[in-house]
Amino acid sequence: MAELMNSLNATALFRLAAVAAIVGGGLRIVSSFGALSDPVTLEWLYIAIDVLFLFGLIGIYLDRFEALGFLGLASFGVAVAALSFIGGPDADVFGFSTYEQGAATLAIAMTAFALAWLRAGERPFAPPLCWFGSVIAAGVLGMLPAPLPDYGFMAAGVLFGAGFVWAGVSLLQRPR
Repeated sequence: MAELMNSLNATALFRLAAVAAIVGGGLRIVSSFGALSDPVTLEWLYIAIDVLFLFGLIGIYLDRFEALGFLGLASFGVAVAALSFIGGPDADVFGFSTYEQGAATLAIAMTAFALAWLRAGERPFAPPLCWFGSVIAAGVLGMLPAPLPDYGFMAAGVLFGAGFVWAGVSLLQRPR
């Protein structure tokens, strides 16, 4: 009976993590288009997205941890730390923007996570390609003539969110 309960709990936790990844990714996609301008509402939205990403990433990683190896573990740890840095109001207590540094660190961590995923041959390929593509989009569009740099962060946000949506859907579909 205890084993059945543990199995049911694990199934429920993976489903909740999948829903968190899907909702967080969806909210990140929507937020990329700048429809909200109230700073307080935006702070709460970004906090919700970061918390959902955290719970989603935990489930995504735990479902694949054996295949992802050391690079997956290291990038997961850095991504979790980065999410804790960007959650909440931007602060300058350390002499730099915690949001900017945390966001850059998260992008790098998710790129490494994507490489671990691809190296392991995990399916689907869409989540890691989106995470990797988000970094490329921000970097490449940022170097092009105006007005293209203005679209770099929007494209990166859409791709980053889409990676979480696809990873969440994949997590829901994986057999338990």
